Amino acid sequence: MEDRMRQRGVVIFTGYLWLYAAIWLMATYSMASAQAPTEAVVYVDRALLAYEAQQYEQALHELQEALRLDPDNLEALYYQGLVYVALGRLPDAQAIWERALTLHPNDLDIAYQLGTLYFGQRQYDQAAPLLQQVYAAEPRRLNLGYYLGFLAYREKQYRRALEYLRANVPSDENYAQLTRFYAGLALGALGLPHEARAEIEEALQLQPLSPLTIPAQRFGEALTRAAERERRFRGELRVGLFYDSNVPVVPNASSDLVAVILRQDQKRRGSEGELGALTLAYTWLKTLDWEGTVSYRFLQTYNNRLPNFNVQDHTPTLGITYRGLLRDMPYFARLQLAYDFITLGDRKFTQRWILNPSLSLYEDAGNLTTLVVGLQVKDFFDDHNLAAEEVRDGINYSVGPVHFLLFEEGRHYIKTGYQFDYDATEGDNWRYAGHHFLFGAQYTLPWGGVRLRYDLDFHLRFHTHRHSLLPVTAPGTVHRRDREAIHLFSIAKDVEWRAQPLTIALEYLIDDNYSNLDAYDYDRQVVTTSLTWRF
Repeated sequence: MEDRMRQRGVVIFTGYLWLYAAIWLMATYSMASAQAPTEAVVYVDRALLAYEAQQYEQALHELQEALRLDPDNLEALYYQGLVYVALGRLPDAQAIWERALTLHPNDLDIAYQLGTLYFGQRQYDQAAPLLQQVYAAEPRRLNLGYYLGFLAYREKQYRRALEYLRANVPSDENYAQLTRFYAGLALGALGLPHEARAEIEEALQLQPLSPLTIPAQRFGEALTRAAERERRFRGELRVGLFYDSNVPVVPNASSDLVAVILRQDQKRRGSEGELGALTLAYTWLKTLDWEGTVSYRFLQTYNNRLPNFNVQDHTPTLGITYRGLLRDMPYFARLQLAYDFITLGDRKFTQRWILNPSLSLYEDAGNLTTLVVGLQVKDFFDDHNLAAEEVRDGINYSVGPVHFLLFEEGRHYIKTGYQFDYDATEGDNWRYAGHHFLFGAQYTLPWGGVRLRYDLDFHLRFHTHRHSLLPVTAPGTVHRRDREAIHLFSIAKDVEWRAQPLTIALEYLIDDNYSNLDAYDYDRQVVTTSLTWRF
């Protein structure tokens, strides 16, 4: 019995020893863990004093000691990067800040320093997201607007660059001058030479003797010349020769009685001719965000063999455009008002009032999408002599997108689009719902700048009422259906003659209209050569 009690006492005593040992070890570990960060802070403080005294090697030694005790100490990592920069050891600074950012991805100071380091080494793709991260939280941080403005300018996002640059808070006159200089570059790229010149002059006044002075002066002189050349008034004169295979739009040969009569009444169909067009435009408003223009266009065609089909067209237009940014994508909102008056063979033919709102969005350098809405009020002068079903007066509505794939800054492109249109005419025989399918492409040859272009407008028209007159054998029984394909092939080249910009062009147009009513089934081909002078 006594032996059992003695053994039990030994076990209990041994257990107490193990318990005390465990408690002592835990306390010792906790004290050591608490002591390491505390000592690390002391080393960081010493490093700061050495850094301020420009004793960078000593500062580096203190920070290395701090990181030995506390490898993830944020302050030690941050200042070690600064010391490496001061010592010119940029790869080491980059490595230490990249490690710090991995440990603390939301720290703005680390993100800013690493972003500016990338920027200084021209690693712009790595710098941009870090600087954007800082800008989202602290847009007024010193020089941040300049860095982001430079990056946006480099990507040709000139409006965004200008926003960053104008919001910049410079740390000194060097950055203030750089900010003004790049703001001038952005304004110049946006086509505002007067405003750009003002920014350059401000940049020169900040530091007249800086290394930037000579290039700024040269750019300022170029802007002055551009401002002198900039004219709010501009024009275009086009003259040309053409051959039209079907001037009066005579229907194709068929057994339809109306088509036969129309072909017999108009024996002559083709004619060579001349054309002249004049466009005059005046910019009455031009700011960074707004541009307003008023223009007038005159067109005259003369058919040598069929003068009764000569066309004269007068079109005055008023337009206003607003430019802005949508998620860093430039957009243009336009509103255009026009009046169109047309004569045919020296007699009044039709007049139209046209309203065209549109919205264009540049998704990136290779993509442009435009949404176009159209409203036309049409008035044909001779319709009062016709049956009510034949009156073409009415309103045409249209809406649809057009998308461009751009290559080499627009030298080449592919165009696709769709538009729905509805012609609400007073006469039931002309009322239809239609679908435009658009396609186009341009390729600029590598020599001579010759442009090869093709455009297709494929138009399906579904008339909503049975035609009251056709076919003559069974009037009022057929809904007219048209399928029209207009092909345009073009070759053009820009040239200069006595410092005047000219464009020489050769065009071939094919208009092929199929209709289930033979009187409206026709084809037409037009070849045109022209010379255009812009002034």
